[in-house]
Amino acid sequence: MTIRPGDEWGAPGALAADAPVAVDDHEARAHLQGRLEELGEAAARPGAFGELGLLGGDLHRTLGAPAHDADDLRAGRGTRYPVDLGLVQLGERRLVFLSHLVAFPGARLRWWSRRTVTVVNGSYVGELDLGPRAHPNDGRLDMTDGALPMGQRRQGRRRARSGSHVPHPDLVTRRAAELEVHHDRALHLWLDGEPSGTATDLVVRCLPDALVVVA
Repeated sequence: MTIRPGDEWGAPGALAADAPVAVDDHEARAHLQGRLEELGEAAARPGAFGELGLLGGDLHRTLGAPAHDADDLRAGRGTRYPVDLGLVQLGERRLVFLSHLVAFPGARLRWWSRRTVTVVNGSYVGELDLGPRAHPNDGRLDMTDGALPMGQRRQGRRRARSGSHVPHPDLVTRRAAELEVHHDRALHLWLDGEPSGTATDLVVRCLPDALVVVA
């Protein structure tokens, strides 16, 4: 069950002996993508992705960056968190992400110099707090979509370190269980820090309670 305002989130507990441990979001996503392909349509079931130990990365930072190693997690010295996942539909392809999706035109990301779309399941994308209201287990994903005028881009990037870049009239924000993005030219996609193809149209859904992260 996804978290409600005021609920306690996370409880002490051990990572299962056969569960994988990932050092960051990128490594976690590789495991989750393989699991998605095994599950097929059953991926939408709560708990379908099992559990995963997490030692670093952007979602780990959202969880408070606990200083545990794999032995700690197996021994029960970590915390078990139910979390949502993001699912991206690109035509016939389905891709999963743990922490964030970034979509942008051009070969190189320059934050908000042109249309930039972020969809986050937690707070952070690298050093930037791009989801200041996001929660990894609320059944929704947080999107910011737009571009900044040239004279405001440096300030916007600076303010994004603390999450204070929004609200801004040129950056549209939404929180929803399903989001659609359409663009007249191909957008480059990065999922959990990994290049993942291009698309002009994408549908992004939240898979609530899909996974237990132990950190």
